[in-house]
Parts: sequence; structure tokens; C-alpha cells
Amino acid sequence: MHLIRPKALLFILSLLIFTQCKDDSKNNPGPVNPPTNTFHPDEQPPVDNTRPTLTIEWETTATKLSHQVYSAEYGRIRRVKGDTLLFTYHFGPQGDEWDNIALKRSIDNGITWSEPEIIMTDNDPNYYGFSNPEIFVAQNGDVLLTYTGRGRPDDNAHANIQVRISKDRGWTFGTPIIINTGRAWEPAFIQLPTGEIDLFYSSEANWWPSSSPQQEIRMLTSTDNGVTWGSSRSVAYTAGMRDGMAVPLVLKDNKGIVFPIESVNNSKSPWVVWSSKEANFHYASPGTTQNNRRWLATDENIWGGAPFMIQLPTGEIILSCQDAGGRSVGSDWKKNTMLILAGNSAARNFTNITYPWPNLPNSEGAYYSSLFLKDATTLVLVTTRNFSDGHSEIYQKIGHIQR
Repeated sequence: MHLIRPKALLFILSLLIFTQCKDDSKNNPGPVNPPTNTFHPDEQPPVDNTRPTLTIEWETTATKLSHQVYSAEYGRIRRVKGDTLLFTYHFGPQGDEWDNIALKRSIDNGITWSEPEIIMTDNDPNYYGFSNPEIFVAQNGDVLLTYTGRGRPDDNAHANIQVRISKDRGWTFGTPIIINTGRAWEPAFIQLPTGEIDLFYSSEANWWPSSSPQQEIRMLTSTDNGVTWGSSRSVAYTAGMRDGMAVPLVLKDNKGIVFPIESVNNSKSPWVVWSSKEANFHYASPGTTQNNRRWLATDENIWGGAPFMIQLPTGEIILSCQDAGGRSVGSDWKKNTMLILAGNSAARNFTNITYPWPNLPNSEGAYYSSLFLKDATTLVLVTTRNFSDGHSEIYQKIGHIQR
């Protein structure tokens, strides 16, 4: 056995500390993936140059869904079975807006909602709070709830992504499962026909700590309905762009998998990233405009933040995103408004912009929306509304698809 002399040991420890604490944002090391020799050969997405002709007519009235609290944001609705819907969001008092997660239930297809059940409460000294909830109904009927655990301290060792599983269609949930550690946000699910469940999330763990960290989209996979998860791998990264807020979608007719992302440091968004179902983003390099696996969703002159996609039974894809909408809102992104666009079945050529919240004053905003398809011709937009005094509430607006 070889002993390390004290001076040499001191040097090694100093080097390790420097490596861990240095600001690496300037070096742009790029995404880090587990070693593999099974990358899928590169391939091209389906070609579809059509432009959808449908439009959406929005009702003028809206219904508040969240309970009375200073801030409620990030609403999601999912159908569990029949007329039973689940609605989740994060909420908190002023200064602690991202701390708790609520769940409401409707058993009459969204006409009425139960009182909120607080399923994640900010009372754990190991966390600052819990946020970005997402609900998913698996093929076997289990309901999966995922969210971000903001660790205390908020670093790679303590921040994480968690999953809770319900075996009774969302009436009760099991204990939290920590599926990944590291600074991360905005988890979202898909399930492939094989039964494999994929969870996508925004991560800056590979650049933390840093005064200006990069961000990428990473993916985790479960083959046992969310009980256990494999190692994460990078599926989208562009240096300097802070790709974020991916919402994955399995396209009909075997056209692959897509997710839209916002790029904060770019004048235009959303971008769409594509993979075949067979490859499932397991390529040697991320999607780029050069390899045709990444493209701008629309040629409209917008910056589309916080994108969300769903696909209609007829194949067209509806996209929501937030933008100033031609208004002068300054740097307060919560004063954005919502834009809804229609794209073709290959997630291209998004057009026919509609504004569910027209004529908002500059002192108010609509942001962090999601979409729920109530029936073949009825959309529900679940929107966070911000008001002039700074507080936020979640509302639903109904849209009717016109052809």
C-alpha cells in the first residue's frame, strides 16, 4: 500500500475544492451522459409542410380554480377515469409562493371541484418547499405525481425530483420517491406503447455552483410504472440558451416523440425537439437545426415562453405559450399574456394565433398555462393570472375548435 504524504494530500484536496466551486459557466462543458455504446443511428423526422386551418374561439368568461391564497401557479388538469378529473398546482403566501402543492378533484367532468387537499406541505426543515407539480395517468391506471423538491440548502446534494404513486386513482398517494438529485425544475411524463415511462426535466446540475449556470433538458426512464428509475441522460442542450420547460408528447401515427422548450437567451421560442419512438432520444448528440431534430415551432415574430402541447384526435397539435403580446410590460414576465397556436401532425408550422386573454392591461398578466382536451372540440386552458397588486390565481378558459 502506498501512503500519500501530507503535503500531497493537501494539494489534492485543494484541487478538488477548486474544481467543485469554480464558475464553470464560461467553459460550457455541455451535457454529461452515462457511458454507453448503444446510441441509436441518427435519423430524420417526418416531413410535413402543411399548415392547419382550424381556429379556436374562446369564451369571454373564466372560472377561478385555485383556493384563496396570495399566489397559486402552474396548474395542471388530468382525466383519471370517466368524469373524474384531478387538478394540481403549487401555492404559498407572499415571499413563499413555490412552497406547497394542492390537489383538487372533480367527479362531474370539471363542473364543480372539491376543496383543496394539501399533498405536499412546506413543513420539512430539509426543504425550502415543493413546486412544479405534474400529474400523469399510467397505462395500468396508477396516478403518478411528480414535482421539484427545493432542498435546504438549494444545491445539487439536496435539491431533487420526486414522484408519488397512487394505486386508487388519486385518492391517496404513497410516500415520496426521490428519483434524481441535483438542481432541477419542471418535470413532465410520457409513456410509450411498450409501457416505458419517461420523465423529462430542466437541469442546471452539471454547471452548479456557478454565477451564471447553463441549463439542459434531461430524461429519466422507468420500466416498472414509476417505482424505480434509471440514470438520467441529456436530451436537449444549446450553449447559452437555458433550454427549459419541456412538455413531451408521443405523436400519433408513429411520427415520433416531441417536446417544446423555451430558450430564455434567445429572441424566439418555442423550439421543438424530435426523436423517433425507437431511439427515444438515445442519439450520440442532441437535436440541432443542423441535424433537423430541432426546429422553431413557428415563423411568427414571438418569444414563446413556458410552452405546452397537446394533440387533437384529428392529428393537429395545439400549442400554448406566453409572450408580451405587443404590450409594454417591461421586465416583469408575470405580466405576459397567453398565445394559442395550431400546428400540423408533425409539430410544425404553428400558426393561427388566438389570444384567450385579450386586452389585458399592462399591470396584469397571464402565464404558466397548460392545456386539457375536454372532448374532441373543447379545449380547457388552465392559466395563472397575475394582478396589479402582485398576487396570482389560477383560472380556466374554454375554447371551441372551429374548422
